[in-house]
Amino acid sequence: MNNDPTRYAVAFTPLSERLAADSPQLTEALAALRQAMGDADFNQYIETLNSLRKVDDQLLLITRKEMNRSILMGRFLPLLKQVFGVAYVRIINQ
Repeated sequence: MNNDPTRYAVAFTPLSERLAADSPQLTEALAALRQAMGDADFNQYIETLNSLRKVDDQLLLITRKEMNRSILMGRFLPLLKQVFGVAYVRIINQ
């Protein structure tokens, strides 16, 4: 019996790579967000998101950590609205 804990593990793919494949229409806004936030904050709070979806004038972000959700809401909410051209942003943690 194989007890290797990584046997069924799937490597985490950064959000920008997943969006390039699944939602290429969002890559331009994501690049603008990276520029505005800076690489360090972008890598810490955006690349680690579980999901980012835009529907009409709403943006949904799903993060793994409550702390990241709080920081995104407190520091980056107006920027997220501006860059993605949405009126509403919902950020939840899983």
